Amino acid sequence: MKNSTRIGVTSELCGVLFEWLDFDGDDCFSDFHIIVSQEAGTRRFDFGPCVVSSLRRLAEFFTDQTQLTVGGGFQHPDIRYYDVHREHDGYCLAIRFENEPSERFHIPAPLVQIDDGFLGHH
Repeated sequence: MKNSTRIGVTSELCGVLFEWLDFDGDDCFSDFHIIVSQEAGTRRFDFGPCVVSSLRRLAEFFTDQTQLTVGGGFQHPDIRYYDVHREHDGYCLAIRFENEPSERFHIPAPLVQIDDGFLGHH
């Protein structure tokens, strides 16, 4: 059984990879992180354990053009959030960790790739 999955959102200027690893066979992944690649370099934002429903919500957001925003909150080890908003030419990803200013990444004219082999499970 497959135990990991990903959603990639890439453009010429910015690439974002949402990645879920180590599925427990029930309803949770032991690791969720977001990797942002830009000209200035690549950064990884770790969110910790994550339920399958957050994967489904994010996949639905990218396939349902009527949804304007999606996000999630985690506590690993501090409080951290991510939000994705639709923009006229693509998406904006905002990431905020407790006691830190939020960081925004614009992804204009993106190509979205959803590894949907996992979405049929459970």
